[in-house]
Amino acid sequence: MKNNVNREVEKEAIFGIIPILQNEKLYGFLDAFLILSGYCIATWSYTQGSYLATLVGFKQLLIGAFLGAILMLAIYQLPVILSVRYGIDIWIWLRSVFGKRGVKVMTVVIIIINFPWYAVCAELFSSSMTNLAALFGIVFPDSLHAFLGILCVLIGTFIAYKGIGAITWTTRVLVPLLLSLGVMVVIVGFTSVPFDVIWNYKPENTGYSNNIIPYIISIEANFAFVITLIGGMSGVPRLTKKENSGFWAGVLGQGLSGSLFVVMGAVMAIAMQYVTGKMVDDPTVMLATLTVPAFALASLLLLLVAFANIGTQAVGSYLYGVMLKSSFKKMDYRVLIMILALYVSILCVWGKIVEFFGSFLTVSACIYAPVAALLFVDFFFVRKQKISLRSAFGMSGYNAYDYTRGINWIGFLCVAAGIFMSLLIYNPITAEVHNIFLFYFTPTGFSFLGTGILYYGLSRIPFIRRYLLRDRKELTV
Repeated sequence: MKNNVNREVEKEAIFGIIPILQNEKLYGFLDAFLILSGYCIATWSYTQGSYLATLVGFKQLLIGAFLGAILMLAIYQLPVILSVRYGIDIWIWLRSVFGKRGVKVMTVVIIIINFPWYAVCAELFSSSMTNLAALFGIVFPDSLHAFLGILCVLIGTFIAYKGIGAITWTTRVLVPLLLSLGVMVVIVGFTSVPFDVIWNYKPENTGYSNNIIPYIISIEANFAFVITLIGGMSGVPRLTKKENSGFWAGVLGQGLSGSLFVVMGAVMAIAMQYVTGKMVDDPTVMLATLTVPAFALASLLLLLVAFANIGTQAVGSYLYGVMLKSSFKKMDYRVLIMILALYVSILCVWGKIVEFFGSFLTVSACIYAPVAALLFVDFFFVRKQKISLRSAFGMSGYNAYDYTRGINWIGFLCVAAGIFMSLLIYNPITAEVHNIFLFYFTPTGFSFLGTGILYYGLSRIPFIRRYLLRDRKELTV
């Protein structure tokens, strides 16, 4: 017989399948804000900040990081209100967009392209632990690097195994600690070098003769950075008590907190370049280099960095475990998060995810932008905020979302078109711009707009509209 812990985990996991009633909601704005902040402010934010500092000056970076992220979040996260209203994950709604079988395919694709974020998290954890040990004269062999990354994954997975209660308390500790680390990074960065060095910073060589290109790439990086959060964007808001709380917790938790840490990463990288001639995205190296005594900071940093990466791994494992559970309802939540842990562990052994960080961002956004556009347009303009929950949950006799053998080919056609739109103007692997005029919209922005317009246009064609809206006779809410 399962013990109480296992039953509680199953109860939490099934929240991704059965609608949550209003009296079962757990969170107000603050708790949701803290959890979603903890979801996106791991030390990978420093990697993003360091990457942006290679493209634009600090003032441009500051504006782009906040406005770019919050603008994109405020638009594409609007459908989060459906998760609060119906108490369901967006992956339940997306059954109407992709079909009951099609959403399983899309879920697996999203996991494959997005969960490498947690390999970035583990890589930075491993690097930080190695550098901290070096401060005490302990030299870890290179062979230990992957092991430390996997250790981060395993501890975070264990917390996710314990369920949302453990994650809630983890983030209540995690976020204030991370904010403390961030404040320390900014203070050290601005006091260790002349203020003008950071404030007036401009990269010496972006690799582009046209200065507008790296600036647009930086905006694209900000769009891509936040739009990759779509996979788990409803995991927490569906547990909130009010629609506005669920929406603003996502926009501010991910857009404000996340962007703040991106800027902190840029400050750190610029200061390190000035002092050492090399940009560094590891806060332990930066603080040890720019401050004294290093030993006094080491124990504190050990705690902060460990909590940051392990806590983020825990939140991500939970959210994506529930996301998978929504599509593969017969599978055990615990098995699903173990599969996720195995995937990230393999990437840790590979060890090159940080090296391809910029390409990884834009490649993942190629998929996320059209998915986000379809969700947005379907929710507001095609189904007009009404869905057949009976068909969505596969109740006997209700099959509006079976489409063509369980797949809505219109949805998949639009995703393919959105990917093509993105690649039409920019190659994320070679960083080559194919169409400078369309590039002004950014690859993610153009794909989002283009996919949304295409899907809405197709929905106005009578026979396609009948195909998409077979659920209208089933509506009761």
